[in-house]
Amino acid sequence: MPSRICGHLKTTSRLRINVSSSQVTAMISPRIFTFCYIVLSLLAIIGSGCSKDLPRLSGPQLEAVNHNLRGIKAEARGNHELALEEFSESLRINGSVDNTEGKLVALVNISRVNRHTGDADSALKAVNQALELVTPESDIFSEVAFEKSSVELQLKNLAGAQEWAAKSIAAATGSKTTAATNLLARILYLGKQHDAAKEQADKALILSRNNSQTEEEANALRLLGTIHSNGKRTAEALDAFGKALQLDKTLGKSRKIAADLRGIAAVHAYTNSNAEAISFYGRAQSVSMNDGDRQAAAEDLLLMARLHDKMGNQKKCRQLMEERESLLKETEKQ
Repeated sequence: MPSRICGHLKTTSRLRINVSSSQVTAMISPRIFTFCYIVLSLLAIIGSGCSKDLPRLSGPQLEAVNHNLRGIKAEARGNHELALEEFSESLRINGSVDNTEGKLVALVNISRVNRHTGDADSALKAVNQALELVTPESDIFSEVAFEKSSVELQLKNLAGAQEWAAKSIAAATGSKTTAATNLLARILYLGKQHDAAKEQADKALILSRNNSQTEEEANALRLLGTIHSNGKRTAEALDAFGKALQLDKTLGKSRKIAADLRGIAAVHAYTNSNAEAISFYGRAQSVSMNDGDRQAAAEDLLLMARLHDKMGNQKKCRQLMEERESLLKETEKQ
């Protein structure tokens, strides 16, 4: 029979995430926004008057780059439809002048927008087209392999995701290796290979600190917090989540801040520090609501209700469950 919370039937069909995977979910798409869309190794060429050794871009190539830049700005504003239009126009223009590298960039960016909006099939189609054009020797191969891995991960094909993450790491140079190592760590974790995941996350942490990559450092710490939490290593988990939280606050990454807070809350919950857990879930819920992530906020309300139920506070439990149901109904109307 369905379980009950403070006299209400427990409903889970509309929940987006579960407690154990929430910190990992926040890291699935670390390259979605702003400069993380690749505009070309050609970006260095836009100011080609500074060097005689750099080739000049033709009119169509410059137009294609501008469409890419407008696509990046549109995506940063949350206008996914316009971003896809701009990247698609860049793809068309680059195709008209047989610019393979430009086509690759447009296809990867199209894949990333579709992945971000949850259209994994369209993302897969775009990244597979990119793979037909790229060679392992290309400077952009690591980016394409990273995107292919990310799409396979979204499709829950962990074996394929792991294979392409490894290829991205092998092809990456310098600081580019860090994100791919973090991605591999997440994949291994989701595949329940926790020891291997920790090994890769530790590597990513070292790489990120050596290369002053604050966001990747936070990603590695958050995953390490999740791994330590699953292993009931309380002090290590709280330390990792706490450090990730401070870094994410400096970056202003709301969804990752919320994930860090949930990680800390989950640690307090399994140690029966229920009041502390409720406090951190409440902070996560507030961050998510103010960031517009209502599904995540509804999950936090459910988790707080469960804890109040466990503590025997039925009135507060019912209040939170009613608030959650109201929030979910509002979300469905949007």
